[in-house]
Amino acid sequence: MRGIGKTAAGSNVAVPASGFRREILSMGAMAKTGSYPSKSGMVIAMKAFLFDPYSGASGDMVLGSLLDLGADEKDAREAVESVGCRLELSRIERSHISALRAVIVSEERYESFEEAVSLIKASSLRGEALEKALRAVQILAEAESRVHGSTRRARFHEVGARDALADIAGSCAALQSLGVERVLSLPVSVGGGFVTASHGLLPVPGPTALEILRASAMPWRGGPVEVELLTPTGAALLASLTDEFLPHPPLSIVKGIGYGAGERELHQPNALRAMVVEIRGERMRADRVVQLETNVDDVTGEVLGNLIDLLMESGALDVSVIPVLMKKGRSGSAIRAIARQEDEESLSRLIMKETGSLGVRVFPLLHRYVAERETLEVEVAIEGRTYRAAAKASWLDGEVLGYKPEYEDCRRIADETGLPLREVMRLVVEAAWRRSEGGRCESQG
Repeated sequence: MRGIGKTAAGSNVAVPASGFRREILSMGAMAKTGSYPSKSGMVIAMKAFLFDPYSGASGDMVLGSLLDLGADEKDAREAVESVGCRLELSRIERSHISALRAVIVSEERYESFEEAVSLIKASSLRGEALEKALRAVQILAEAESRVHGSTRRARFHEVGARDALADIAGSCAALQSLGVERVLSLPVSVGGGFVTASHGLLPVPGPTALEILRASAMPWRGGPVEVELLTPTGAALLASLTDEFLPHPPLSIVKGIGYGAGERELHQPNALRAMVVEIRGERMRADRVVQLETNVDDVTGEVLGNLIDLLMESGALDVSVIPVLMKKGRSGSAIRAIARQEDEESLSRLIMKETGSLGVRVFPLLHRYVAERETLEVEVAIEGRTYRAAAKASWLDGEVLGYKPEYEDCRRIADETGLPLREVMRLVVEAAWRRSEGGRCESQG
């Protein structure tokens, strides 16, 4: 059931993929269609990853829990080694529960945010794993900057050892290998009391970890023991990897369990529990966003149009400009942008820079329910010639809600054929519906 075993001599050996590991791999294939088998046929479900940090989290605990769950050890090792460290794995017990202990071996350090980013960019990470690792480093840098200084000149203090970067790189690579669609987490326990740091005694949670909890709006609780359970690296990884924090476990079927062992033995099982779960389609997908808003009365339409483009290019999820009547009867515009929490500050700066606004209101932690979405390519035949165009599909519980043709593709086809744009858009939508089967999306991965 586990990915690592030990010989009689005590050396680490890789254990071939067990039945459980094969199940995880087969789930990755099924996740491409969003469907899993049931007695009655096919049902829509989501393969999710669930952290249960009842005993806190550290970088090595996150990495250990992922590998114990069946993540690709080769990918994780490659990521760790690509930042100049070595990964050692061993199986131990925590309160009679078998857990995987991941230890990063390195004597090197990094000091600046720029150096940390350079190391991660030069690593073996690619795609979403690289994005999540850079986000974790950014979260650490911003937290350190608020405690110690400016973000651009952030110098890492308690988390400056190279092993912290290795934990981040290895964890992001491991998670990507599991092929889950969504990462969830329960509230994290942070412990209590005081911890000895280079600056003396600090209350638990430490300043950097507490700043990460605040900035990411991560739900947490004190206890259950009077020791430090949540480290800055563990907090940064939870904030970077997790799509949604839940007060209670969702209605789901557990497909796999992993335990990442903590360093010390406590009166409780000192391990981070992780699960791969199958969540049925009745539960709508939700995420957390912030809304940025400001009113302006001296900005032209050209500037507002350019601002919309800049905000979308910089990561905003949606932007709208609404005509408003302001004080003293002046006409103006209300600028509203929906964004991810990590983009809140940069987008606010962009709005103020482009409009001259003196401030931006932030409505934090808006919860929204969103339909599943996917962009697919369809073919339309016009006067004996075939054209390709993209269409965005949206669906809920496997039922297609509609298709929206890609404007630029439709305009190109309209220019080439001489047909009205609205006619081309109609043809693209009809082609997209023909690709669906009885109202179900053909591909949901």
